[in-house]
Amino acid sequence: MYIQHNGVAMGAPLASVIADIFMTYLEITLMDKLTQLGVCEWYRYVDDTFVFINKDANVDNLLSIVNEFHPSIKFTRKIEDNDKLEFLNVHVIRSPEQQCSETTIYRRPTFTELLTNWNSYVPIQYKKVGIVSMVNRALNICSTYKHLEDEFNEIRRIGLLNNYPLSFIDTIIGIKLSQHRNKTFTKIDTPIIENDKKKIYVEIPFIQSSTIGLKNKIKHLTNKSRPDLDIQFFFKPPSSTQAFFQNKDPIVKHMKSDVVYYVKCNDCTHSYIGKTERQCIRRLNEHGAPKTAYQQQCNHVSDDLNHNSNIQELRRSSRIRNKTTITNDNNSDNMIAKSSITQHEKETGHHMDWSNFQVIWQDNHYYRLLVKESLLIKAYEPELNKTTHSVPLLVFPDGLPRVLLPNPDL
Repeated sequence: MYIQHNGVAMGAPLASVIADIFMTYLEITLMDKLTQLGVCEWYRYVDDTFVFINKDANVDNLLSIVNEFHPSIKFTRKIEDNDKLEFLNVHVIRSPEQQCSETTIYRRPTFTELLTNWNSYVPIQYKKVGIVSMVNRALNICSTYKHLEDEFNEIRRIGLLNNYPLSFIDTIIGIKLSQHRNKTFTKIDTPIIENDKKKIYVEIPFIQSSTIGLKNKIKHLTNKSRPDLDIQFFFKPPSSTQAFFQNKDPIVKHMKSDVVYYVKCNDCTHSYIGKTERQCIRRLNEHGAPKTAYQQQCNHVSDDLNHNSNIQELRRSSRIRNKTTITNDNNSDNMIAKSSITQHEKETGHHMDWSNFQVIWQDNHYYRLLVKESLLIKAYEPELNKTTHSVPLLVFPDGLPRVLLPNPDL
């Protein structure tokens, strides 16, 4: 068990709430002192603050006071440069002549200017949302028509970089401007009537214009037959090209984990079905498989990786070189001796076919892995298994027919 004495875990849902509580306590405690030292206005968003101070106030003194409040909290500062200051995603510009401040959009230097490319095989709504979000942000943040015009030109430039038609961008800008103007200058006095229709979400595969036609037909039919339903459609694009290519090396079977495995005897028909969450090679060694049984396969993989390469001895520190590994061989020997496979080899003199064992099933959910092992044991009745099942088969107490299960001999 681990106890966190200070702060909160990264990504915790309560992190922002606790940060807000702490900052509120800091403000209540220090605000009188900060006001005496020249703080005129103090605005905050969670833990980011925007502060107005007097011209003769000492910024370093103010910073040292808030940093002394708690040893784990350290504030940093950023002072305006040429009457400009960035705060979150807003660029604040101070105008001494007009005695006011103007705001426009601020983009970090790491902004990549990448949107969903216009030539991408995705629904048009996916492409539209990137432009719409930038236009809405410009309408909400830009304080003057000049800044708004500059931001619209920047949106056009970013859209053209991603192959968007200029007419498409201008259409969205026009629609959003009209909506913003109506929302600002029109007062709606009519009462809002809540929609009592039941919402249902339907997924439709995206096949360009055919998808729109299918959506309209379904909506037309449901409006006639089920007017009480409000069907919301969303389009799912097909898998990307990357999904059809294997970008990882396949794992050899003796290195797989979370599997149900099958081992049979070379000299008779006896077999064994088991499961393991660890790598197969570790579990088979506990059954009595020689540790060199899979050495040839490992060497073959390493030879392929190091083909035509100069293998040099790794540099190691003296601490690593002198480190010794202590293994408890007694426990391993006791586990091997108790294995039913080892007992079969000792009693009959037979040898198991370790190199040709089979991985029948794989599942990273432990209970499902137990169920699958139990179904296979019930269906094939391996002679070397001492138990008939690992968990009770509540849904299929009599098991499943072999035709519905994977065949261990294949």
